[in-house]
Amino acid sequence: MENENLLDELVVNEIRTQSDYLADKIRDMIISRDLKDDFKFPNEIEFSKKLNVSRATLREAYKVLATQGFIRIAKHGTYVKHRDDIAKHGDFVASLELADEREMLEFVCTLEPEAVALAAKKIDDTKLKKLEELLNACEAVADNSKELMKKNYEFHAFVREAADNTLIISALAAYYDIFNQQIIGKIYSSDTDIAAFRTNSLKQHRELLDALRNHDAEKAKEIELQHLLDDIEAHDIRFQKP
Repeated sequence: MENENLLDELVVNEIRTQSDYLADKIRDMIISRDLKDDFKFPNEIEFSKKLNVSRATLREAYKVLATQGFIRIAKHGTYVKHRDDIAKHGDFVASLELADEREMLEFVCTLEPEAVALAAKKIDDTKLKKLEELLNACEAVADNSKELMKKNYEFHAFVREAADNTLIISALAAYYDIFNQQIIGKIYSSDTDIAAFRTNSLKQHRELLDALRNHDAEKAKEIELQHLLDDIEAHDIRFQKP
């Protein structure tokens, strides 16, 4: 009972605070380059009045942004940090959000195949059975782009989990939503005929499952890299193979 009462204190009564909302909006403006490097924010008193929030709310938003590495708070004012500095010294999510397409693709094409190779060495029969179920679910919705995209996401997420390395899983999970939105989502929402792409993608899924079942790490790595490169080609991105 004592533990239950303690956990009751964790109940979230408000989804987002004003400071969280404000921090998100400012971060979006920095990422989109609406707020340039070294932009100096107005005086706190004037700015909080303009935004119709308390000074404490503004300061809390600044605190969040400073922790994430987007801004620097100095004696004479608060400034947007240089993008390169944010990417190098901000938190990992900030680095991903500011990465250009080339950097993101180099990251995924370097790390994802290695994660798949690691999964091939560690995956057991129970996980192989689950992975086949996920693949069957992908194939069952092959003609429905929206549903296939969801099932594709689940399939690859489970492969990463099979690598059984929390650092790799965390790093790839952080990037994958961005990759899924910017690359995969655009492919599946394309007006052009992507039937051939879907067929080839599912074929590669099946080949990947076979490589994982055989614990063939090098083959699994090769298939995953080609799978990613085909995604990139379908998105019509010029990219140098690692």
